[in-house]
Amino acid sequence: MSTNKNDYEHMLFYFAYKTFVTTADDIIEQYGMSRQHHRFLFFINKLPGITIKELLQTLEISKQGSHATLRTLKEKELIIELTSEKDRRVKQLFATDKGNALINELNYAQDHLLQTIQQKVGNNRNVHQLRSRVIKCGLSIKYNITWQ
Repeated sequence: MSTNKNDYEHMLFYFAYKTFVTTADDIIEQYGMSRQHHRFLFFINKLPGITIKELLQTLEISKQGSHATLRTLKEKELIIELTSEKDRRVKQLFATDKGNALINELNYAQDHLLQTIQQKVGNNRNVHQLRSRVIKCGLSIKYNITWQ
C-alpha cells in the first residue's frame, strides 16, 4: 500500500470524475454515441461557429481522429458544417436544434447530479470555494490561465 498522503484525495477525485462523466455517458449511449461525441457536441454548442481546426486544438486530438465523430454528428443531424464567409477554405460548426436539445439533456443530468451532491453536503461556503479553486487550479495548470 502506498504511503502517499494524497492517495485518498486522488481516489475521491477519480470517483467524483467517473460519476460525473458516467452520468452523461449513460445518456449519450442511448443515442448510439460515445463520450467523444458528447465532447465534440458540447464545444460546438458552447462555441457556435468554431472551426474544425479550433475544435481539434481545444480537444487536443488529430484531424484523422475526428472524421468518424463529426460524420456521426452530421448524420444524426446534431450539427451542421458551413463554409466561413471570410475564408471559403474554413469550415465552421454549429449545433442544430436537435443537437442543442441533446446537450441540454446531458447538461441537465450533470447539473442535477451536482445539485444533489450540494444538497447532501449543504450550502457550506468552504465547499463552494474549494470546488472553484480545484477547477481553476486544474485549468491553470493545463492551459496556463491566470485567475484574478
